[in-house]
Amino acid sequence: MEFVTAVASLAEPDSAVAGFAAGQAKIVPEGTDRRRLLSALLSSAFRDSAPGWLLDVAVDQGLSGGNDRWENPGIGLAAAALAHPDCSAAARELALRRCTERQLADLGTANRPVVLTTAVAVELRRRSPDPLPMTRELLAQPTPAQVVLGTQRLADPVFDAAFELLPSRPERDHRDTGIDAETRHQRYMDRLAAWDEMWSIVLMRHPDRHAFLLERTEDSTANFSIRSLLLGKIPWMVEPALLQDLAMADLDDFDSAVLITQLCRSLRDGEAKQSVKDRFADRIDALDPSKRRRVEIYLDDNGFDPEWGCDEATDWASRAAADEWRLLLNPAEARHYGEPHSWRSSQAELEALGRAFAETTVPALAMWESNPDRPTRDPRLLRWIVEVLTHLPLVTDEVKEAVRPIVDDARKTLRPTAYRTVLYEDRNALEDLVARIDKIVADPAPAITSRRSALGDPTQVTVRELSGAPAEVLADYLDRHVGDDGLVEKVLLAIVSTNYGPKPGFGDVLERHSDPNRAIRELTYDLRRRLGGNPAAREQWAREILALPNCDSDVVRALPAWTALKLSGTYGNAHPEIIALVTDALGDDAAAWQRLADSPISYTGASAWLRLGEVLDAARSGGDWPTRPSRSAQ
Repeated sequence: MEFVTAVASLAEPDSAVAGFAAGQAKIVPEGTDRRRLLSALLSSAFRDSAPGWLLDVAVDQGLSGGNDRWENPGIGLAAAALAHPDCSAAARELALRRCTERQLADLGTANRPVVLTTAVAVELRRRSPDPLPMTRELLAQPTPAQVVLGTQRLADPVFDAAFELLPSRPERDHRDTGIDAETRHQRYMDRLAAWDEMWSIVLMRHPDRHAFLLERTEDSTANFSIRSLLLGKIPWMVEPALLQDLAMADLDDFDSAVLITQLCRSLRDGEAKQSVKDRFADRIDALDPSKRRRVEIYLDDNGFDPEWGCDEATDWASRAAADEWRLLLNPAEARHYGEPHSWRSSQAELEALGRAFAETTVPALAMWESNPDRPTRDPRLLRWIVEVLTHLPLVTDEVKEAVRPIVDDARKTLRPTAYRTVLYEDRNALEDLVARIDKIVADPAPAITSRRSALGDPTQVTVRELSGAPAEVLADYLDRHVGDDGLVEKVLLAIVSTNYGPKPGFGDVLERHSDPNRAIRELTYDLRRRLGGNPAAREQWAREILALPNCDSDVVRALPAWTALKLSGTYGNAHPEIIALVTDALGDDAAAWQRLADSPISYTGASAWLRLGEVLDAARSGGDWPTRPSRSAQ
């Protein structure tokens, strides 16, 4: 069969070879071999002119077989036959009616001839003359337009037709009086969520058409959903310039939120509506119609209660940080099965957007009002503050002063007497956010990376907190607190406390200390209290000490005995410095060596901290074994 296919691909039109190959196409069994032969014939001898029976066979073979959901192995053959010059419009129309929606999509991609993609668009419109209102069921059983738009790189006529036939935005159903209002509302919201999911699929399949979809839906309800999805759900897929435009347009809404806050508080405090209208008239008139309506609804005679809008500025910023802006502010959180997404925007572009968000919304900090009856309990408010503090170029004293009363108010929610008023998950989130805010305010690093892992006041930071910080964060932290010997000592302990992730060099950090020799000597002697932890941490400390150039023998003697004696050197042998120290201490005294073997040193427990030098002295002298080092300060 391979020979016949090869011959067919070389055959000249109207030649005997072409006739022979065409005859073989009738008798070759259906399947891959027949499709290959037909493709060879339509691309060579019958490229410009072909008998109707040959085209019919090619279409039948091209549309048969395969898994419609995943692959159409013969779709290229069907496309070649349906786009052939001798394929009549009537035959093409009849064949397309036989196609599944997936086959229609594959026949309507951008690499197909115009005559075919135009016919596919006509067939798609025939199958779905009018868009259906969106329902949850249409996600499981999609319309032809939804199936077609699930295929990437569609030709323009096909994409346009499918776009116009997508399900429409659901409407509230007031006809079923047998269902209570709450249930009707829940069903409506579920249909809206399904509509957003539908648009999300379209946007993810066609990242090259984001700008087109925004333009085509301008002034429609779909435009808001598309903007929200591009900005908040799949921003890594959006072209950088478009993402910038979307982000800036979204931030423009913050001015309206500030205006609503100010006029609502004026109304709440007793100012007459007409007076408020006159005072804010210029700012209201400057808004576009949709934003103006959001403001004026509080000024209508039967409009919204002003109390509802008194916190609009902080509410807007909190919602944005938690929803539309969450991934823009935290790009590393955009992941798929644990793997980070690749962004089209650069890190510098994303940092610029984060800075714009922080600088735009920071005025809302000063607009926050406490409510004695309702302390701050919404984690979104504190999450927004964390983002502002993280992305501002400079955390000024004015910003710190604006943040403190909000955090103090949140602490009221964390009091034991308030346990029952806060959900367990919210309480944990509030505790974490309050701690993060405290640390950034106490020590606002210049770099965003360091602020994300803010460590706070050096006098308060713990070894455990330092051990979890990235190497660049620790280096930056030490650079900002030059001369803080206490911090240097904590970082030295942190380096040996964890065995994952890159850490600064032990020796490099030690050099930052004003008296490195004294620091190492005191830390090693007081290791149980200062380090504690597991055997791995003790072993790593010993390795770092023994790796130091010209390490003092008194420091080596202060190492935990079991750790030092079991520590391996080159090729798994005992460490040479330890061997030298022990042999020098015990010499040829067989009894001393036996006493060392019988000593109370151990791998774990309090005896694991017995110092090597003191154990050797006791083994040599035959006196009492040393007292175990204390956990508490002497």
